[in-house]
Parts: sequence; C-alpha cells; structure tokens
Amino acid sequence: MARVSLSVVMPAFNEEASVEPALRRALAALERVTDEFEIVVVDDGSSDRTGELAERVAKADPRVRVLRNERNVNYGVSLRRGIQAARCDWILHDGVDLPLALEDVALFTPHFEDSDVLVARRASLDAHPPWRRVTSKVNRVLLRLLFAPRARDLNFVQFYRRSFAQAVSLVSTSPAFVTPELILRAEHGGWRVREVTAEFRRRERGAGHFGRPADIAWALRDMLRLRLRTWLRGWRA
Repeated sequence: MARVSLSVVMPAFNEEASVEPALRRALAALERVTDEFEIVVVDDGSSDRTGELAERVAKADPRVRVLRNERNVNYGVSLRRGIQAARCDWILHDGVDLPLALEDVALFTPHFEDSDVLVARRASLDAHPPWRRVTSKVNRVLLRLLFAPRARDLNFVQFYRRSFAQAVSLVSTSPAFVTPELILRAEHGGWRVREVTAEFRRRERGAGHFGRPADIAWALRDMLRLRLRTWLRGWRA
C-alpha cells in the first residue's frame, strides 16, 4: 500500500447538529488508515454554532484546523479555499454529513501510487431525496453532452494530489461545478484519473443545502463559461 498523507477538506454551513460528531468519527476513521492526516473545516459564515463547535474539537486535537469565512460565500468558494490551505500530499473533500464514510478511505489508498485524481463513483443515488436525484441525473447528461468526460460521476467526492489541485487554475466558483472542472482539467491535462466505486451515505442530521434553484443557475453559468472558454482557448489557457 502506498504511503498515505491526507488532508480532508470539509466545507460547513450551519451544520451545528453534525459537525462535532462528524469530526470525532472522522478522526477515529483516519487514525486507522494513517498517522499523517489533517482535517480542514471551512466554516462558511455560519449563523449557528458550527464554527464554535469545530474550534472546540480543534483545540483538543491539533489535527483539526478551522478556517472561517466572514460571510457565506457558498460551498464551491469554500472548497477552493480549503484546497489551497491543505498541507498533506493528498486532498479529499467531503461534506460534514459524510456522504463518503471516512471508514471507506481504505478503498482508495491502494491506488494512490499510480493515480493523480481518484474519483468516487456512487454505487447508487438512492440516498438523495427525489428532487436531488433528478437534478443529479440532468447534470450528468449536460456534462456528457458538453464535455464527454471519461469519468462517470463528477459530483460526489474526489481525492487529488496536492501538486495538481493547488496548481490548477479554475474558472468555476459554484457549489456544483468546482469539482467537475477539476476532474475535466485533470483529464485534459494528462493527469492520471481513476474511478473507484463507493457507497453514498444518507444524511443523518441537519438539512442539506445543495440543489437550490440559484445554485443550479450558478452551476449552469460556470459550465457554459468553461465550455466556451475551452473551445476558444483550449484547456491550457
């Protein structure tokens, strides 16, 4: 098995019901995989106690760091901030509701040596409510029509080599298109991209924030802007 050096980036907005149990579970799970890891929580201007509770865990365990946005800037911008702050060789992003159970990280670590991006492909979308299943399927169709990606699931979670993720120049900032752009740029940039099937876990606490009409419109704008930009200038521009 390859050496595991892993930063887990967790953007969080109004997740006071989830953040503390999620961090304690994540710490326990990661300890079984590696002794070189960190968890970077990006509190996205929460109006509840999310940041306070995350910092309470961080004070007790230096492997947890908390970054706080002064105002809510949304998941995509927070994810980009967390990626740039990461210090370990590999970066995983995951929600505070742990859609990828960190106990499943061991499915991916055997592929670290011969990959640069590891894409988690959901075995099923059943953990989504009906509206999110519809938007996810429509999003996949649009991505295939516009970009024909080799990876099949661009909107779950991924592992990135830090050397790639912190160097790539992104156009997107929307909650649902930062990670597709990262994967597409890896594919077109000659980086080694591999998919690994994993379970998509249902949220146990709190309410989700994805799938709002304004966020869908934002993602569509980013998607079309990237397609136009790469048609005119190519992927290396």
